[in-house]
Amino acid sequence: MKIPGAALPLIQAPMAGVQDTRLALAAGAAGALGSLPAAMLSPVKLEAELQALQAAGRPCNVNFFAHVTPAADAVRAQRWAEALAPYYAELGLPPAPPVAGASRQPFGAQAAEVLEAFRPAVVSFHFGLPAPALLARVKARGAFVIASATTLAEALWLQASGADAVIAQGLEAGGHRGHFLDTDPAQQLDTATLPVTGSTMPVM
Repeated sequence: MKIPGAALPLIQAPMAGVQDTRLALAAGAAGALGSLPAAMLSPVKLEAELQALQAAGRPCNVNFFAHVTPAADAVRAQRWAEALAPYYAELGLPPAPPVAGASRQPFGAQAAEVLEAFRPAVVSFHFGLPAPALLARVKARGAFVIASATTLAEALWLQASGADAVIAQGLEAGGHRGHFLDTDPAQQLDTATLPVTGSTMPVM
């Protein structure tokens, strides 16, 4: 399938926390569709990054998370710290600092408002899709919407919920898998055999 805004059938994977517009621009210059990860960007920072992409005149994919933010659990956090402490000690590292809160935010009304001013060619989501009203705002500005699926059930759900294409994400993605309907590892397949034949939408 033809990827909007890309000369080659390639999309640069967005990597929240470790990249900004520079990688997206480099990917675009090479013929792929560059991606901007936005799950860790404030509305102000998102606007600044999108302005940089717009100034370069290159189409891009803007990626968001669509998860439900977990509630803080001090007891669970302490258990994790205790379980990992021997590994930190073995490597001579100081104990991990306590987690202040979720570092990645789900797509919301403020992000939707910022997007409306820039009209990116592609908007992608991890962990499902945002609420229908928010998704409608994205699609109303002409964005091609893609989202990751780790099972056939998720692909069919995305198709029924308004995605234009699906990113097949297999077990090779490890802890980066964007599963959102079923966390049973037995349902997770490798990319080569991930069954998507029940979906009529394009698969990436």
